[in-house]
Amino acid sequence: DRRRVRARVSRCLSAPCEPTGLAVSARRVGGPMAPRPSELVALLHQAAHGEAVCWPSEDDEGLDASGDETVEAAGSSTRLRRPLCRVAAAAIAAAAGTAAVGTAVWSARRETLAVGSSSVSRLVGSPSPSEFLAEYTALAQGGGSCWEAGGHSYALKWKAEGKSFWDDWDFQTEDLNHGAAEYMTRTLAVANKMVVAHDSHAILRAGRRGTVLKRQSVKVATKKSWRYFLLAIKYEAVPWGCGLWPAVWTLAHNSKWPSGGEVDILEYSNEIKSRASLHVGVTDMCKLDPALMNKPGCPNMVDATYNFTGRFDCVTDYPEHIGCAPNDLDFMMNGEEMSRNPSVIAAEWTPEYLKIFRIPSKDMPEDLAKDDPRPDEWDKWLMSYYPFARSERGRPGSCPKPADVMEAQQLIINLGFCGDWASKVWNGSSCANRGTGANGPFAEKGPRTPEECIAVDPLNPMGEIPAGPRDCCTRYIYDEDGTYGTDEHLEKHGFFNISWVKVYQSTKPHRRRS
Repeated sequence: DRRRVRARVSRCLSAPCEPTGLAVSARRVGGPMAPRPSELVALLHQAAHGEAVCWPSEDDEGLDASGDETVEAAGSSTRLRRPLCRVAAAAIAAAAGTAAVGTAVWSARRETLAVGSSSVSRLVGSPSPSEFLAEYTALAQGGGSCWEAGGHSYALKWKAEGKSFWDDWDFQTEDLNHGAAEYMTRTLAVANKMVVAHDSHAILRAGRRGTVLKRQSVKVATKKSWRYFLLAIKYEAVPWGCGLWPAVWTLAHNSKWPSGGEVDILEYSNEIKSRASLHVGVTDMCKLDPALMNKPGCPNMVDATYNFTGRFDCVTDYPEHIGCAPNDLDFMMNGEEMSRNPSVIAAEWTPEYLKIFRIPSKDMPEDLAKDDPRPDEWDKWLMSYYPFARSERGRPGSCPKPADVMEAQQLIINLGFCGDWASKVWNGSSCANRGTGANGPFAEKGPRTPEECIAVDPLNPMGEIPAGPRDCCTRYIYDEDGTYGTDEHLEKHGFFNISWVKVYQSTKPHRRRS
């Protein structure tokens, strides 16, 4: 049980811990000679405190019949498998900035970790030395065994709350997604009660039919931008249903997209589950280290791009590169599920990493409630992770400017319709009406496909008109004569209900690392 092991190892940081005690609860991975995670982490801990010494050798002297070597730990001798000694020796040497003696080879098919002039390899299928070292480093930095910690203290710098909720936002009217949204000015949005601010919460909702084949909606952006921040948004409900494309995201508004970066904190369409993602330009390239996203015994972060087969390349240059979306699949929900589970969505951006959390409102930590947030303690709610600096340190050249992957970001909240995403995937969703009425829990009675409509991809319309009269999604959202029940659905489910938005910034200076 690796979760129990990690908890035990965490306690070992503040008190001596025998590696043999940990080994009892560790699970072997990759074969009988593969090192146990707990053994290596415990050994590294003891070595860092001068309590253990590992003596690898190139011959068989000192080995017993089982191929073990002697490790002196805390004044006593403990026998560990030979590969473990070699990995530990290299990792300890790497941490100390010195070169390990000799070269260890576990298998002809292997992954190698270079340490000075030597290297250590792993059995195929077992955790790599670099993964073990990353786990130990995280523990040593106080960030838990899976994710790093920034050690920041945060102070509140800006908030939207109460009856003045919408005062510090700009209302934007351009739809960049080639969809069916007709975004309103502040004057019209307020007059049509599409944005309302109460003492306890604020509403942003879909509106009535607009010009031909358009439905009124709202897109707001903060007047301010922030470089490095902790952003927290407490919501009671989010929009959901067919044809809807809601988003809560940040953007460098002074740069030409995608330069300067874009972070999609919450984004989904139709019944698709929300996923966080990052988009950066070619000049700000960053490819995350997969080993950091899939460490042994830790929750896996899967890149949701390319139908969950992405490779953590955050560069966006359509159509070949579409950004990265590392998400913990266990945290992914669609809009209806999120509305049934009010939560706080939070994003922490530092010079070293970006983390995105979803914290159920019923579990909101006291530190956040008191505006003294400590996100280092929130990792159990981590749903998306971007280790910029660690990726560069582990794979030089992969993320060469970790502190400058993004420029200062403004927050944007909008409710889009159809367009490049919801229209494109309409026929693959439960929204498509194939003559049997509603085909799923999200579908109302929409136009029949293919008799009355087709799914039109605005970026590849194949001779059709994007957001035009033959697009299924557009026809459903516009619902010219009320046939499909769109107005009724949007009245019940087409809105954000947000308690507050808060932006915090670190009270300590940020150090830049290359």
